[in-house]
Amino acid sequence: MGDPTSTGIPVPASGSGRPGDETDPAASQTAPNTCPACGGSGRLENKPCPECEGTGMVTVTVGDA
Repeated sequence: MGDPTSTGIPVPASGSGRPGDETDPAASQTAPNTCPACGGSGRLENKPCPECEGTGMVTVTVGDA
């Protein structure tokens, strides 16, 4: 997976959430995970994935949070 900024795909600001995130990225007991909607490619039907905003990653809750 290449640099998203070189492909014209917007990259969310550090600490900001994406539509597919389960929780705020700054919250405790969270981790990045492959976006289930696009399988980590960042694309759906040749467009940026709306769930991860083209990054291929979402923030998920881990553990017993």
